[in-house]
Amino acid sequence: MAQRLSQESNSQVTVTEEVAQVREEVATAIPARTPLVQRSDKTYDLSKWKYAELRDTINTCNDVDLLSACREEFHRRLKVYQKWKSKNKKNTAEPEPTTARAPEAIQNASPPPPLPQKKKPGDKMAQRYFRVPFMRPSDKSGDPTLRKKGMWYAHFDGEFIARQMELHPDKVPVLLVAGKDDLQMCELSLLETGLTNKKNAEILEKEFEYEWDKHGGTNYLLIAINNKQARQTYATNKLQGK
Repeated sequence: MAQRLSQESNSQVTVTEEVAQVREEVATAIPARTPLVQRSDKTYDLSKWKYAELRDTINTCNDVDLLSACREEFHRRLKVYQKWKSKNKKNTAEPEPTTARAPEAIQNASPPPPLPQKKKPGDKMAQRYFRVPFMRPSDKSGDPTLRKKGMWYAHFDGEFIARQMELHPDKVPVLLVAGKDDLQMCELSLLETGLTNKKNAEILEKEFEYEWDKHGGTNYLLIAINNKQARQTYATNKLQGK
C-alpha cells in the first residue's frame, strides 16, 4: 500500500505506515475486530483500531469517555495524514487543490496548550458556528482588488468539525460533512484553530443554518446519511429528529 501511494503521487517522500493506513482505511470499511485496550490511567489505547472501528463506535457509542477517545484518535490520524500530504506536495508539481481545508490563518494558528477537561456522563457537546473571510491562494495573485474573496463556514460539534462550507463569488458552493468528506475538511480541533479567540468569527446557529440550507447543505447531508456516508453528529441527529 505504501509503495502504491508513493507511485500515485510521484513522490520521493517516504510514506509512513500510519499515513498509508489512514488513506487505505478511509476508502475501505473494515469489520471491527480489534480488542479494546484500557491503560492504567483508565484512558483508551486506540492506536491499533481500524478507521471503520472508530467510525462505527462514534456512530453508536453511549460511553462518553470512549466516544471522546475515538474522536481524538480519529482526528489525530487525519493530522498525521495531512502533514504527510503537505510535505509530499512540496516535493511534487501537484496542481492547486480545488478546495482548502481551512483558511491559512486558521491552519497556521498557534493557540495556547489545551487544558485537560473531562466530560461527565450526560454532558452535551457544545455546538459552535464560525464564519471567516477566505480567499484561495490560487486567486490572490490574479485578483489584487480581492473581488473573489469568499467566506469559510464551520460547525464544530464539541471540539471537532461536523460541517464545513466555502462560498466564493461566481463559484459553486463547496459543502463538506464529517464522514463523507473527512480528507477535505479541517482536521484541527476547535482549540487548535484559534477560532474562539478570533474577533467576529463566531456566529449564531441560525445564521449558519440559513446559509447552509440556502446553498443545498441540508439535502447534501441527507443524501450522505441515506448512503451511510455521514458520521453521527449533532447535525445528523437533528436532521433525523433524534
